[in-house]
Amino acid sequence: MLTVSAGPALAAEPVARASATGLRLTLVGTPTDSGTYSVTNDGKRETATGSNEPAISALGGQNFIQLGTLAQDAGTVIRDGRGFSAACAGLAGDGAILVEVADGACIEPGENVALSAGTIDLTDLQLLGDPFPQELQDALAPVLEPLLAGLTRALEAVLGATGLEVGLDVGAVQSFCTAQPGSATGDADLTDVSLFASLAGQRIDLVELPTNAPPNTKLLTDLGVVVDTILEGLRTQLETALGGLLAPVAAVVDAADVLTEVLNQVGSQLAPLEENLLELTLNKQEFPSDDSIEVTALDLNLLPAAETAGFQVLSAQIGESACGPNNRVAADPDPDPDPDPNPQPQPVPTAVPAGVESAGPGDDGLGAGGNLALLALVALSAGAGVASYRRSLRA
Repeated sequence: MLTVSAGPALAAEPVARASATGLRLTLVGTPTDSGTYSVTNDGKRETATGSNEPAISALGGQNFIQLGTLAQDAGTVIRDGRGFSAACAGLAGDGAILVEVADGACIEPGENVALSAGTIDLTDLQLLGDPFPQELQDALAPVLEPLLAGLTRALEAVLGATGLEVGLDVGAVQSFCTAQPGSATGDADLTDVSLFASLAGQRIDLVELPTNAPPNTKLLTDLGVVVDTILEGLRTQLETALGGLLAPVAAVVDAADVLTEVLNQVGSQLAPLEENLLELTLNKQEFPSDDSIEVTALDLNLLPAAETAGFQVLSAQIGESACGPNNRVAADPDPDPDPDPNPQPQPVPTAVPAGVESAGPGDDGLGAGGNLALLALVALSAGAGVASYRRSLRA
């Protein structure tokens, strides 16, 4: 009974807590991360788990990032009987300087670093004869099969040479938070961060991300410029390749009509690029309770809509900080709230009777030995009551 009653009292409830994770990645269904650094404080001491010195090399098995500086740190303090906590986490390029969590941010930016959000395979796009207008199908009937084969080779030549890759150029991306009993706050900071596409070795800058984005900012990504670049390359390829293919029907059909229809087909198949290939959420904030907060500086996802075209799927969360919930330190109960100012000494017994033979008048049949056992049971029960009372105060 003593073990059961005293055991729970030994596990003090934390009055302050915080955690930080620099980077989480999921590549084609395989997750990896920098680990989470967590701290808790029970009012007497702080306990930490994980590492606040993460290494990018430990991520391994991915091409999202190979260079740069990861940061994740957290801390707690007890002030005026209340638990306070703070955390920060993020990512920056080489040469970044790490600062204390008490300063709010974790990183002072150094050099920029390029992060690959995935190479997109477009070679599965196909040209079909059925979508052509009926008059073109009739006119091209004698040469439609070799024509489509030639158009497909032209399309593969363009898409095979593009090597379309979407990425982020990052100075620093970080989040930070603080919490105390009854309140929690957090924010994110993005320094010199932009979204770009690499197409056939040519970099196309798409959008520059805001430095101080409001909470839960959804960045709509328009990759129409990439689509236009692909179509322009295909137009050039087709204009030089269609001359011989259309020679047998040059008097019936205009090459420009075929070219327009081909570009329309390709453009419709590239629609996921322009509409919803990439989703970005900046300064993502969640409040599990009034005095706790979770902040993610940047949440990036290659959307499932792109999977139908065989694109590589990637999910990345950069700079996750969590603070709270926090509480007040529970005071230890007074074991004797109204002590006797003049206690009288109790006589020390010189003998202890035992056995049923010594039972006297009015005995309940337990005997002196039974009374001692009862006293021991009462003492244990009292101990359990004090432990339960202490737990209720801590709660």
